Amino acid sequence: MITQNMLMGKEPVRAPRRTGSYSAFLNSQGRVLHDVFIYPITKGSLGHTNDSTDEAAWLIEVDKSEVTNLMKHLKKHKLRAKLTLRALEEGEQSVWAAWNESAGKPRWAAYNLESDFPSELSDNGLVVVGCVDTRAPGFGTRYVTPGAEDLQVHLPEESQLQGSELGLETYKLRRILHGVAEGQQEIIRESSLPMECNMDLTRAIDFRKGCYVGQELTIRTHHTGVVRKRMLPVQLFGVDEDSTFSSALNYDASKDIPQPPTGANISRIGTRKGRSAGKFISSVGNVGLALCRLEMMTDISLTGESSQYNPSQEFQIAWDADLAVGSTSSGAVKIKAIVPSWLREHIVANTTRNVSSARARENDEGLRARELVERLDDEEAEETK
Repeated sequence: MITQNMLMGKEPVRAPRRTGSYSAFLNSQGRVLHDVFIYPITKGSLGHTNDSTDEAAWLIEVDKSEVTNLMKHLKKHKLRAKLTLRALEEGEQSVWAAWNESAGKPRWAAYNLESDFPSELSDNGLVVVGCVDTRAPGFGTRYVTPGAEDLQVHLPEESQLQGSELGLETYKLRRILHGVAEGQQEIIRESSLPMECNMDLTRAIDFRKGCYVGQELTIRTHHTGVVRKRMLPVQLFGVDEDSTFSSALNYDASKDIPQPPTGANISRIGTRKGRSAGKFISSVGNVGLALCRLEMMTDISLTGESSQYNPSQEFQIAWDADLAVGSTSSGAVKIKAIVPSWLREHIVANTTRNVSSARARENDEGLRARELVERLDDEEAEETK
């Protein structure tokens, strides 16, 4: 049912994953229903009276507003009578993100999905579950703790955790600066494609995994297709500012920038109306996230051929007042896509691989065609003898 593989190792010796991981539920069209973190636990570790056994279980962390939808989805696919599903009660668990900005240059090597980082950490009889957050290099660690107490209550040792608690707005800002979308307000339910949300680059999809809902489109795109749109961090500017000079994301709390509504179209300035350059997703101040056409809004070439990108081209979002989408007044801003270095490296690497594969297929098809023509010529020559 999910894009991640819950079994590790190779046949015939395979074992359930010991670590938590980032994953997604898709619909049959390969579009995202829920982005989730899944943690392996024992059934009795949550301390609920109905869970008092040591049987294997999984804790699924999902957007709070999507719990009901996820439960319906799981029940629809429930095949075993012994499988029990339960939505956690309000305040039963708390979710935390922890990171260390002074830990040095972030590296992808730190994020081995088969690492020894256990999902369960003991805390005086209670259980804290967690995993490395693989959605960006150096993005930190995810924890789920019992009750509503502060994280340091459960992990008091300085060797485990140090620092101060920050608000959700700071966490959202950090996500945006890293180009990480989260929840169904940003990864739009039944609309977003997993690879457009960078799930292929952030270890949410195991392309070696067998059948799951939505696999066909996902695996075909991975091996033969081109992902033309990607979720990227963006810089927002006032309509009178020059947006072409900016090459790095820069959050400025002093800037008063109108906030576009989610789903607003991005268009080129000074050209006749044509294909949308992307869609705006969310923002904090003058930085945000948007689904961007790479060959239009960035200098990344996906096919090895010329693209529509022009470094002097500016883009804008203009919108009318619409209470249905939460916009109380009309407005406009300029917008520029910024590709983080880690994301650029992975996009370019994947593009190079796909282009090489496509050329290899073309060469194979050409060779087969020539062999067929030669065989037909030989048969025709035999018949004329």
